[in-house]
Amino acid sequence: MNAHSPTAPTQNPQPSLPRVDEPDADQRRRAVRAIASAAKDADDCAMLLEALGLEPEEGRTAVPAQRDQ
Repeated sequence: MNAHSPTAPTQNPQPSLPRVDEPDADQRRRAVRAIASAAKDADDCAMLLEALGLEPEEGRTAVPAQRDQ
């Protein structure tokens, strides 16, 4: 298509990005834990979490209560 074609767009179309939902709490927890397991050390882990907008606390899970026997 050339610029003089009657079917050529007159403006540059804006690319549309696919809609991305924010990750839920479980996805964030799993991401934090994966980063922690792959990080070289605590500083590396902290840097990666910060870069991704994650908090270390998001990787914690509640300890289940002990069952009665």
